[in-house]
Amino acid sequence: MTPCRPKRSLAVAWLGLLLAGCANLAPLRETDAVGALVPATMDLDVAPTAVQWYLPAGQASALLVFQHGFTRACGHLRGSSRQLMAAGLMVLCVDAPMAGGNPALAAALARRLATARTAPDGRALPDRIIVAGHSAGAAFAAALGAALVEIAPERLAGALLFDPVATDRFEAHLRAVSAAGRRPVLAAMAPPHRCNAMSNALPALRSIRSEALAALRDGFVGVRLAAGATHADIEGEDSDVLAALACGRPQAAPIAQVRALAVAWALDLALGRRPRLDGIGAAQPID
Repeated sequence: MTPCRPKRSLAVAWLGLLLAGCANLAPLRETDAVGALVPATMDLDVAPTAVQWYLPAGQASALLVFQHGFTRACGHLRGSSRQLMAAGLMVLCVDAPMAGGNPALAAALARRLATARTAPDGRALPDRIIVAGHSAGAAFAAALGAALVEIAPERLAGALLFDPVATDRFEAHLRAVSAAGRRPVLAAMAPPHRCNAMSNALPALRSIRSEALAALRDGFVGVRLAAGATHADIEGEDSDVLAALACGRPQAAPIAQVRALAVAWALDLALGRRPRLDGIGAAQPID
């Protein structure tokens, strides 16, 4: 029989994650040489919703919607978002609950992006949109991508998924995004762990890869990060002790690796290049 104390400890850790997700992590506006972080609100059907914009100093190559995970917040992706901004991408994150990937919010955001024309600083939004997300935020990204396929398919460049956790209709949404390999779907996976539902997204990823290969395309790239990688690596230094207790503490080398992949793959999608696995170090391709 499992002792009660570990169960209580795990329960406390998950409760802490819930509380962490409710915390107000939105920073004040910041501007520096690489760009500006601009907290704002966006009208998404029901009510104004808090968002964070990362606006690069130069021309943006694409708009990357980068969604946080379940019980988390946009502030947990701050360092990764800044690196993406420094590479010339305009980044948008929605501070909202991600239970089940929040497909209703994803659909509302797709409708808003299909009609929006300008960023908070008045510049035009990039034509190309990349959907990205961590954990349950990856399910949100898939739902957002599928909704964009319905209303603005020419603007969708592909998807970036960081240790995704599959929810209802995850595979169907990814299939719409991929379109049998016409659009890249890229995934970086940590080793199986309770925080990624024991890699429950793998069957869906393998399915869309098989569909792309059957169509004589190579529209999916997935890597399993090396031992030592954790579910929260994409959060890096913006993660917290409660996430470390539940999912493992992110270390410098895996953080750097997954962020390097994020930047390289995002630029590939932004510029219409075929993504590659160069520089993945000890990571292994997912068959």
